Amino acid sequence: MSTAALVVALYPAASLLADEVKAPAADDPAREAVERGDAAWQARAEGSSAEKAAPKSIDAAIAAYREALAKSPDSLEARWRLMRALYFKGEYTTDDIAEKKTIFDEGKKVGEDAFGIVRRQAAAASKKPTEKASPVELVPLLAGRRDVLASFFWASVDWGKWALAFGKSAAVKQGAAAKIRDYAAAVIAMDPAFEEAGGYRVLGRLHHQTPAVPFFTGWASRSDALRNLKLAVKTNPRNFINRLYLAEAMWDYEKANREQARAMLEAMIADTPSPEFPVEDRKTQKEARALLALWKSS
Repeated sequence: MSTAALVVALYPAASLLADEVKAPAADDPAREAVERGDAAWQARAEGSSAEKAAPKSIDAAIAAYREALAKSPDSLEARWRLMRALYFKGEYTTDDIAEKKTIFDEGKKVGEDAFGIVRRQAAAASKKPTEKASPVELVPLLAGRRDVLASFFWASVDWGKWALAFGKSAAVKQGAAAKIRDYAAAVIAMDPAFEEAGGYRVLGRLHHQTPAVPFFTGWASRSDALRNLKLAVKTNPRNFINRLYLAEAMWDYEKANREQARAMLEAMIADTPSPEFPVEDRKTQKEARALLALWKSS
């Protein structure tokens, strides 16, 4: 089984809705750097060729967010933005596995540091010990915290990409699948519509691609894969990757619905990429074409 069959090949929507997150407060020393990073992030598709992005803008965003963290190390707003930017750089600007490892290793670390900050903030707010609390267990203590929600989501993304880059053995040793599962479940509990049904998308793909290994991933479930991916498409039917992942799971698990799965991919390929996610959507269409060719030959 390939590494990609171990954990999720994560492909989330690449930006948050404007009304879902707030910029750092005016008195935050990281504010100017974050705003500079946001401007570069919005320009990430400039100079792109099909599904490959030029690195200039995303490199500028990463540098600005790193600067923001240097000025405000406990800023979750800067951390989730850096995780998001690292995901985009590793996924859309390079095919070099060594470079991907470096990028996603940083993203994983930023995510784990963010989780430590969230635990400390939850303990301070609740006056309860939280040093062993899971993301899901922290949800009731952090209701309405969009910076926490975004941090959990992008941590799940970078953990998934880290696992794909470093391989099966490293992923099992570090419990990558369980970490992705817990972050995604927390995202769903906080806001199931977040990032175009990102929590459902991540969790469904994880169940689909993770083998059920006793003592490690025995919780992986075909029914949970289909249920979550169908919820992702129901919640946001326009999202290209929701459609791709559901079609693939249906092909694998619902043989009676294979023609429907094929039609879903053909419709997505014929669709127009979103102006918000041109690089991301074009890559998804390329993956869909490759999958259809594979199905045709099988």
